[in-house]
Amino acid sequence: MNFLSCILILVSICTNLTEGTLIKKYNNSHAAGGFIFTAFVSLFSMVFFIITDRNGFSVPPQLWIYAIIAGVLYCISSFLTYIALSCGSFAISMLILSYGLIFNIVYGLFFLKEEADIFTYLGLMLIMISLFLTRGKKEQNKENKKISFKWLISILISFFGSGMFGVISRMQQIRFDNSCTNEFMIIVLCFSAIVLFATGMMTDGKNTGYVIKHGSIYTILAGISNGLTNYMVLVVNEMVPISLASPIRSGVKIIITFLISKLIFREQFLKRQIAGVLLGTLALVLLNL
Repeated sequence: MNFLSCILILVSICTNLTEGTLIKKYNNSHAAGGFIFTAFVSLFSMVFFIITDRNGFSVPPQLWIYAIIAGVLYCISSFLTYIALSCGSFAISMLILSYGLIFNIVYGLFFLKEEADIFTYLGLMLIMISLFLTRGKKEQNKENKKISFKWLISILISFFGSGMFGVISRMQQIRFDNSCTNEFMIIVLCFSAIVLFATGMMTDGKNTGYVIKHGSIYTILAGISNGLTNYMVLVVNEMVPISLASPIRSGVKIIITFLISKLIFREQFLKRQIAGVLLGTLALVLLNL
C-alpha cells in the first residue's frame, strides 16, 4: 500500500469512530427520537456527497438497482447501530461491526480473485481471533440480560447489513468503473433519510422538535463524519485490494476504539479483550509485509 491509502484508511477510521462517539454521547444525554436522529445523519451525509459531486448527477438506469438494495441495507444497519450504541458498550458494539470485513474479504478473494500470500492469510486469521477475543462478556443480572438481548439482535442485524452494504458498494464501483460513486451514495442516503424520517414521524413524531433542539449539533457532525467515512472507504477501494484494505481498517479500528472507550466512556475490559487488541496490532504488521 502507498502512503496516501494508509492515511485515507486512518482518517476514515477516525471519522467512523467520531460518528459512533457522537451517537453514543447523544444517547447518554438525551436518548430520544432514534429514527429522526438517524434520518438527519443520513441527510447531512448526503449533502456532503452532493457538494463533492462533479458529474452533474449522471445516473445510469442500472445504478438504481444497486442503490436501492444498498439503501435498504444502509437504512436498517444505521438505525440498528444507533440502537446498539444506546443499550450496549461502545467498544464492543463498534468492534462487532468490524466483523463486516468478512463479507468484503470473501468477496475480494473468491469473487474478484485478488492475490494473497501466506502473510495475508496469517494476518486475516489473527484478525478473526482478535475479533473473537474482543467480544462482550456475559451479563449477570436479569436487567442486563434483557438489555443485552436487545443489543445482540440489533448489532447482529446491523453487522450483516453494513457488511453486505460494503459488498454492494464495491460491486457498483466495478460495474460502472468508479464513475458513479457520488451518485450512488446520494441515492442511498436520500432513500435512507426519507424512509427513516417517515418511520420516525409515524412512530415518534413528537420527538422531532426535541431532536432538532438538542441533537442538531450531533446530527450535523455525525452526518459529516459519515459522509467522509463512506467517501474515503470508496476511494481506498479503488486504490487497494478490498481483501487487504478491509482487515487493515478493522485492525487499526480495534486499537483506536478501545482507546476511545477507555478514555471517554470509561469502559472496563477483560484480559482476553486486551489480548485481542495486541493480536490485531500484530495482524497489521503481517498484512503489510
